[in-house]
Amino acid sequence: MTRSPKKRTATRRPAKRKAPAQTHARPDSLDHFIAAGARSLGLAVEPAWRPAVRTHLEVTLRHGAAAAAFALPDETEPAPVFKA
Repeated sequence: MTRSPKKRTATRRPAKRKAPAQTHARPDSLDHFIAAGARSLGLAVEPAWRPAVRTHLEVTLRHGAAAAAFALPDETEPAPVFKA
């Protein structure tokens, strides 16, 4: 079975990427956020694990800021969901 090539249509180029938004959270604000989240979920976070949890949260927030700052053209459609 052969597939016919897709026709190319004129599309607008996506806007240039902006630099990711910097998250300038105060050092203690993430610690308070981690503590509040742990309390609300009923989790006990051992003091030895807090630096790792904080680092993970900082990386996650930076990745989220980079994704949120990526400009997409108005014509962009969500990708289809394939299920096996």
